[in-house]
Amino acid sequence: MKVLGLAPDASLAQAKAAFRQRAKALHPDHTPATPETLSRLANAVKAIRHLEKSDATEIVLTLTPAEARTGISRTVNHEGRSGVFRIIAGTTAGTRISAVGDPAFLAMIRIACETGSESVTGETGLGRFIDDFVNRSPAARMAGWLRKARSAA
Repeated sequence: MKVLGLAPDASLAQAKAAFRQRAKALHPDHTPATPETLSRLANAVKAIRHLEKSDATEIVLTLTPAEARTGISRTVNHEGRSGVFRIIAGTTAGTRISAVGDPAFLAMIRIACETGSESVTGETGLGRFIDDFVNRSPAARMAGWLRKARSAA
């Protein structure tokens, strides 16, 4: 916050606004690129990245009963933030855990119900239909990308 010229209790939104103003003022397109201005710009970039990483983020991780019983590790990417969550054996629904090495990246555990061979996570209707039949699989997306690459060549 000090690097961005803000009070210690300023919000992340205020920090982002101050960073944008500082970046505009120090950018080589507006200010001659001297070692001092480039250093100040680099410090502002480091400060905002640190603040964004330290801002608390909480997600919901849905596990099957078997995963909750035996434990599992999950890698999660959420809004540009990635983390590894180690869920220990015997984890119960409602437990909050933090990502390895990032205590501000939290996950609340939800355990899906299993009925027969199909798991029910509360998503039904149109959303489930879209996931099952409309959204392309990763393999189909890759095939489309390859077709575009070949036609461009």
